[in-house]
Amino acid sequence: MQAGIKLIKVLVFSFCGTLLAACAAIGWEESSFTHGGKVSGNLAVLAHCTVDQLQSDSRWMIRTLQYQVFSYPDIAAMEIYAYPEGALAGTYARNSPSNPDAVIRYGLPTPMIHPGKPGSNADKEVDRDYSFVLTLKRTDNATTFATVSGRKYESRIAWDTLETCSAPE
Repeated sequence: MQAGIKLIKVLVFSFCGTLLAACAAIGWEESSFTHGGKVSGNLAVLAHCTVDQLQSDSRWMIRTLQYQVFSYPDIAAMEIYAYPEGALAGTYARNSPSNPDAVIRYGLPTPMIHPGKPGSNADKEVDRDYSFVLTLKRTDNATTFATVSGRKYESRIAWDTLETCSAPE
């Protein structure tokens, strides 16, 4: 009888250890999303519309994103970096989207102006923990070339929102 109980204990512990090791190895890998194309509309209007709609989205994960904007007037381009709540420097309880008493500034933040091309001068100021980056470059007065890349869930929603903003009314 004692040998049978001892055998059952050994089997249960080894089964639990194997199960734990198997579950730990599964891991959740975040997939990325990259998309680009031409959209109709003015560069600044598209940027403001996209951020405004994302900030008023019903999904909390999207609504609480915080933004950092870089403008490149020499080449008529703009980069919008979206960060998860708390990842952007300067977020405190007084301005956190999750605090109901916070003073939150909605809309597109004041762009940081850089000469040159997107990604060149701004690298030192960008935290790599962004959810997505939306790059807009004016091609002519009526169209803009846009690319979005980053985490799959947030990037896909950002692209859909951009397309909604560029759709003719």
